[in-house]
Amino acid sequence: MKLSILDPVQIPVGQTSGEAMRGSIALAQTAERLGYHRYWLVEHHDVPYEANPAPEVLATALACATKTIRIGVGGLLLNHYSPYKSAEAIRTLGVLFPGRIDVGIGRATAGVTADTALKRHRHIETPDDHDDQTEEFVGWIGNDLPETSPFRSIGIMPDEPAGPLPWVLIATEASALRAARLGLPMACSAFHVPENAPGAWRAYHENFRPSRFAVGVDRPTALLAIRLIIGETQAEAERLAMPMRVAFKLRRKDNIMLTEMPTPEEAIAIMGEVLPAEDADWPAYVVGSPERVKAVVERMARDTGATEIMVQDVLHDAALRHRNYELLARTFGLTAR
Repeated sequence: MKLSILDPVQIPVGQTSGEAMRGSIALAQTAERLGYHRYWLVEHHDVPYEANPAPEVLATALACATKTIRIGVGGLLLNHYSPYKSAEAIRTLGVLFPGRIDVGIGRATAGVTADTALKRHRHIETPDDHDDQTEEFVGWIGNDLPETSPFRSIGIMPDEPAGPLPWVLIATEASALRAARLGLPMACSAFHVPENAPGAWRAYHENFRPSRFAVGVDRPTALLAIRLIIGETQAEAERLAMPMRVAFKLRRKDNIMLTEMPTPEEAIAIMGEVLPAEDADWPAYVVGSPERVKAVVERMARDTGATEIMVQDVLHDAALRHRNYELLARTFGLTAR
């Protein structure tokens, strides 16, 4: 099984945004040494304890600091941007680091104020045209826009090979069907709405059609993304997972945005106890000892047929992040480079 990392670039307690970004560069180097397959960056806006608003910029630094691991802008929130300009940035990355760059196409809201700030025209309602945006972006990446496109006469470095390969970020069956229809790889989030993951995975594989695009694929290609904290013991993992669980509970369910990452002790005080690991078949957080984590991840892979698992941690300390991935690599027997 391949293991990869999805980095939200959280700011460790007591550090700055710059230190967090430099910490991500160091973590990518550790991931490469340990044998991880990909290292992707998320795109979020106006999250005080994250330093990831421009993943295509940070991805350049990661690619410069590593040699073999695949680097991904995972995701590019296309609903906010021009497909042409976005494709120019990703094409540039692909040309600079041939064969090593991925891009995940997604859409998300960042809150009313940030969504408005991201717009060029702030008094016009943004249409729901994600399908059209996705197809245009993919056409730019491969320099094969359809003959009906008004932009057919221009290209983006057409003297270079098509690419990088775009992935569709999915959390629902509808987005899985989009990836299948376009013949693109799928990165399935099993943490946004965990119960959606098995159905979305199945819909993609049952409805997949080989791509008509220069940068598509001819067979289903997918990875499964999860949030995961591993510890030497179950009790240690559950304690270390508390900042992650509190941050997302307050952010998603209570509409409260923390100004900084809490420590485990602060998170426990907020919740009143250490929350036990979930027993659901598809938990929002995979938390546990090496034995428990291995059993849960292998069951998820078995239930879907996934051969690549992408892991996101939200830990409050930089050293603990390195330890998390070292322990995970050891648990699954990754081959160090």
